[in-house]
Amino acid sequence: MSDGGGRQLLDDEGRIFGVVNVVDALVVLLVLAVVVAGVVLLLPAPGEPDNRYVTLDLGEQPEFVAEEVGPGDTWEPEGTSDALTITDVYRFDTGDGTSIFARAQLNGTTVEPDEPDDDPVFEFLDDPLRIGQSFDLVTQEYEVSGNVTSVARSGDRLPLADSSFVVEASVSSQTAEEIDVGDEFTAGGEVFGEIEAFEAFPAEDGQSVLVGISATTIERGGSQFLGNTRLGVGTTLAFEGDGYTFEGDVVRRGSTEIPTEMREFVLETEVDAAVADDVRGGDEVHLGEEPLVTVEDVTVYATGDADVRRVVMGVSALTRLEGDTALFGDERVRVGSTLSLETEAYDVDAEVVRRGTIEEAGTPASRTATVKLENIPPERAAAISEGMAEQTRELTTAEVQNVSAQPAEVVLESEDGDIFLREHPRNKDVELAVELSVRELDDGTVRFRSERLRSGQPLALELGDLTIEGEVIGFE
Repeated sequence: MSDGGGRQLLDDEGRIFGVVNVVDALVVLLVLAVVVAGVVLLLPAPGEPDNRYVTLDLGEQPEFVAEEVGPGDTWEPEGTSDALTITDVYRFDTGDGTSIFARAQLNGTTVEPDEPDDDPVFEFLDDPLRIGQSFDLVTQEYEVSGNVTSVARSGDRLPLADSSFVVEASVSSQTAEEIDVGDEFTAGGEVFGEIEAFEAFPAEDGQSVLVGISATTIERGGSQFLGNTRLGVGTTLAFEGDGYTFEGDVVRRGSTEIPTEMREFVLETEVDAAVADDVRGGDEVHLGEEPLVTVEDVTVYATGDADVRRVVMGVSALTRLEGDTALFGDERVRVGSTLSLETEAYDVDAEVVRRGTIEEAGTPASRTATVKLENIPPERAAAISEGMAEQTRELTTAEVQNVSAQPAEVVLESEDGDIFLREHPRNKDVELAVELSVRELDDGTVRFRSERLRSGQPLALELGDLTIEGEVIGFE
């Protein structure tokens, strides 16, 4: 056999070009094949291209960064064939910045284990992928750090949900005026929450508000979270609207509805006579367009002090309900609690004395009481006459039916220490029969001017320009 140039490929002794024996060449090739195969077996396998889906906590970011983060953003680390692509984003305003969670697809490799009983390992950037790992994502628009909070084989969307809840907060009157149904809460240029219901009530310092909110939440460990805050009754949340901020506690979940009901109460307070003159049926307390409290009925009583009046009001008030419990603002409405009433004409605090009605307790009736005035000057005794009456507005609460006077008795002590009872030379003891307008309760209790009437109690009556002070010694 010739190579075309006259030289024999194999000579008579079986040598290639007369140099290498063909058998020796085959042996050398076999040895090389074995060596190459051994090297291949000793080197680690490069792994198969694979992918995983992870949830990344990107933490709090400035608004300008949060606006840039979005689906389709890609990070391709230099010197590797691995890549990360964001597929979904969730943003939430924390008050200090925008909290961001992102779903991302990781393109890496799955490496077979050294031990046959071990599971294959997914690697990203030549490291096994684990929860808690941190990556520095560098795109053309931004650079952020993200912590892996979950890993899955599939699923390019975050576990987001629409959650509804009611938040209770104490705010200034100015802030309460700013909050309104339809207000939206945004983060990174996207809306994550909206106010769907709102009620405001007077409070000791500002106003107590209830805000029904629908918001996008993210599921973590079977619970719903707003950012990194677990959504549950009692949880404190902060919100920033257009021109206002507030922080409140979640009082209800599963609905934005604020259960309210108009309920009737009887209120009582003592105020200056000038203020009492301004209290009228039909008065309304407003926080917003709808009346919060309406005064349905008013009774004004004398107190024995011409400058002070006792005002009893039957009102209907908007209360919020927690189960069967009625609350006005953040306070439970019960007998003994206080309601604040502020109208254009007056601002008073009144005690709840009855619930479920606007009527005072008891049935209207008349009782004749015997009132004794002791040791009064004769001119004062002479000023009291039958027919004198105590009257406030159009209500007559007391009218003198009979007057009897006799010399007052005084106790004297002699120089020897003896005690003598003598008539006063001028002063009088006066007994009055007075018809009182009272209310009788089912248990037999008699109430006069909204207070219980008892024998032996002091009683002051305003009879026109004359105020007398005596003691009730009995009543029919």
